[in-house]
Amino acid sequence: MVSRMLMTVGLLACTGVAWADARWIEGTYRNPAEGYSIRIPRGLRGMTGDQAGPERGVRISLPSGATIVTYGEPNSAEYQNPEEGVRHELANEKCASPQNEISHAHVGRLDGAKGTLICGDRVIELMLAFRRKGGEPIYWLRLDTVRVHESEDDAILESIAASLKLIRWE
Repeated sequence: MVSRMLMTVGLLACTGVAWADARWIEGTYRNPAEGYSIRIPRGLRGMTGDQAGPERGVRISLPSGATIVTYGEPNSAEYQNPEEGVRHELANEKCASPQNEISHAHVGRLDGAKGTLICGDRVIELMLAFRRKGGEPIYWLRLDTVRVHESEDDAILESIAASLKLIRWE
């Protein structure tokens, strides 16, 4: 019992540290460390600064209950192209009978890939683009939703993807 209470206190302390830097974003989210910005659609807010480690992106909660996460990161898996990255990430999702498809996509002015995984009622859509061919950073957009809301949530994902702009790296 004492160890469970200490573990709970430890988790609360860690959570407090993580949330201390969290902030809400409306309008444009800029991440100079990763060299990109996106536009959060009117009426929606994103949260950033709540993750461990360096700030890589923003999490946007949708009216349907779905979430969209955008983030930049080094190409540490050394994907050769966006299609390879999307295929790899979707293959790592736990799903009894996955149905997935991967296609070419535009992320801002960048060429990228988009993959959709349908697993029962759950739908995951991933978009990936490279800042430069084979280079880094790479930019991910991830939608987690359900089939009932897939089309409306996908429209929001597409508008966010279209708004991605490369900005000066700092």
